[in-house]
Amino acid sequence: MYQPPYGDDYPPIDNESDSTSDSDTDSLFDSSDNEVDTASDTDSEGPLEEVDSDTDDDDLFDDEVRHPPEYYLAASANLDVGRLRQKRYSPKTQNRLDWVKDHHDQYCTFIGRNPVQCFREVSANFLYGFLCWVCDQRRGKKGRRRPGIKHTSSLGTFWKWYLMVYRVETGKKIDGLVQVQGQDVLNVVAIEKKLDNTKRESATMYVEDLAEYARVLLSTREMTFQLGWLRIQLILFCQLAGITGNRLEALVQLRYRHLKLTLIRDHNNLRPRLFIELTAEFTKGFLGMKDANEFKIPEIIYDPTLVLSPHTFLLGMLFKVQAFKSPSIVSPEKLYGLNVLKGMNEQQLPLKDVLSDDFVFCQAIQAAHGVCLAPQLQLSSDSVRYRMKIGGQITGFAQVTKPYVLRDGNAKALNESPDVSDSVQNLILQHSSIDTFLKHYLDRNINVDVQNIYRGQAPQRELMRFACSMSRSIDPRRPRKLTPEQSASVNELPCILKLNCRITKLSGIRGDPAGEEKYQKARRRLQSEKQRQRRLLLVDLVECFKKEQPVIDSERQLSGKVVDEDTRDALNQSEQMTPEHLLLIDAILTLPETSLENEYQRRIAAVNAITAYCGVEEGPASRYIQRGRPVKDESPPALKAEVPNALSQAIRSIQGEKRPTKCFVCLGNPSLTMRERVASYATPGSLSRHFLRKHVSKLQEGMHIDCHICGDKLKNRVELLAHAERFHGTVSRVPAQRT
Repeated sequence: MYQPPYGDDYPPIDNESDSTSDSDTDSLFDSSDNEVDTASDTDSEGPLEEVDSDTDDDDLFDDEVRHPPEYYLAASANLDVGRLRQKRYSPKTQNRLDWVKDHHDQYCTFIGRNPVQCFREVSANFLYGFLCWVCDQRRGKKGRRRPGIKHTSSLGTFWKWYLMVYRVETGKKIDGLVQVQGQDVLNVVAIEKKLDNTKRESATMYVEDLAEYARVLLSTREMTFQLGWLRIQLILFCQLAGITGNRLEALVQLRYRHLKLTLIRDHNNLRPRLFIELTAEFTKGFLGMKDANEFKIPEIIYDPTLVLSPHTFLLGMLFKVQAFKSPSIVSPEKLYGLNVLKGMNEQQLPLKDVLSDDFVFCQAIQAAHGVCLAPQLQLSSDSVRYRMKIGGQITGFAQVTKPYVLRDGNAKALNESPDVSDSVQNLILQHSSIDTFLKHYLDRNINVDVQNIYRGQAPQRELMRFACSMSRSIDPRRPRKLTPEQSASVNELPCILKLNCRITKLSGIRGDPAGEEKYQKARRRLQSEKQRQRRLLLVDLVECFKKEQPVIDSERQLSGKVVDEDTRDALNQSEQMTPEHLLLIDAILTLPETSLENEYQRRIAAVNAITAYCGVEEGPASRYIQRGRPVKDESPPALKAEVPNALSQAIRSIQGEKRPTKCFVCLGNPSLTMRERVASYATPGSLSRHFLRKHVSKLQEGMHIDCHICGDKLKNRVELLAHAERFHGTVSRVPAQRT
């Protein structure tokens, strides 16, 4: 019978496909490997063996649980078998199954038939109508527009999900003849709906691509983060995803209890080697959790680039939160000064127990005193996907950068390594067999030099590897957002003008609730349509750039214009960076030293730079940071040459009798840049509005804020408002809250 293919993102239909459950079942009945245990078992009493006793004293068995037969019969009858079937799938998979089932139920309601009866009487005719209806849908929940199914592969994926839904709902596989006919129905529907048969180009991020990508994430100012910690942890995530090959969901759930740091004796060197031992417990599972792999990652001495060193970035984060249990390990100098005691081969570096349940990859929240870490809040998967996608666009990759390209690169590196067997590769990637890699990871992009191999010459491995990498497509000029003129051009489209006319007509009937609801609905539809048209315009611009720019570049080169201004390094915006950011880049992008002592000093400097940068507030994340020449720093020279003097002058200005124009909360926040700390507002009223919006409104119930200028702890909004006016002259204009 035809068995539909499935990928890593779709759990298999058959129970037999889970090799872990088969091996566990066989081990339950395998008694030939342990004769000693078998012999000892025969000498002891089994749980069902009768015990001869001459006494009738039932008090000896007071702890024995006794139920009548009716109890167990009732328990068997009340078991919800359907609930057990639901437990087979993860929440993410179950949501997709529910989504497909909703489509089935909606279609059955649309044609006036019972959904349960349609499952029982499924036929090729029903499937044809159902799949045609699915392809025609253009509205989702609450009337939201959706693109619909446009590719044959998407329709095939929907069909696989439907087969799983059918089995869940009926408890059996679909009829073999209907399943074969369903494949033919897919082809007919794809032709009639003119679906695209081309597949999206697969991408693999090799280590060379990751090095360039991480360098861009480290230095770019086109994508900002609320806190420096978020930039550092994104780079660390990419490093660990490339090294371990773990999926996105497994890494974002990483907690400090899953990390172990150990100094292990290196018999070839005088100094011990630092190891990161990482256990990703929350891996993808089917029919139960899988055994977690523990990865041992040794530190690479004389590393060509620290931008790929997870030890450097992780240590910088650990020292920022003072994570080590030993109170003396407060800096990398202390850590690298440790050794392994004589007679021992390791020196463990345990982390604090209080951090055990905190997430390594966490969120940042806006508080009254500024942005702070929230280690109890897990970094969302969508945030990682969005950041990686934007980072890939800034780098200039033509392919979409997503977490799975790192897993793909890891899988291919393992497969090409002579030190990794197929069984070890399957263990690392958690595949049941090598067939999964051959089917879903080994694409049709041949990366071997077949010409030289055929001609008996030495293959050009490095050149061929680069030709198949993502770095080959780097072009910083590739458009990734619209200019203001292009964005405004959508206002002249006929569909937008038509919606504007409708809004104008509805504005005259806004007096009653029904008219107001229609008016607001029309406005939302207008905004949604504008966003859709801008998105389509950007897609057209990228496609036009892909087709026309190579011809333009060729003509410019032949005419003598070899270099165009747009191809210059767009990341060279040092005048926009904070001093901590510049120090971080200088410390990470260094070459390896010639001596062992200097190499450790290089690493110590990099860790210290990361620790200092983790607390820097970059500002709110923005999608609309304009690309172009850097903005010059207009601050007076005194602020650059005499930072302590400028800070002391600013502090004195908020302690005088006149109403100040500097914010005392920002002034005492060491996480801000010096320019932001000593910034002056136009009028005292402007300062008051900033104070209320930025600090007072962010102070939630149960939170407090410290005044670093006076050293006072302000427990609530009332104390904050009173302290601001009494000691720093910042008037809030909300007397009701100060009483």
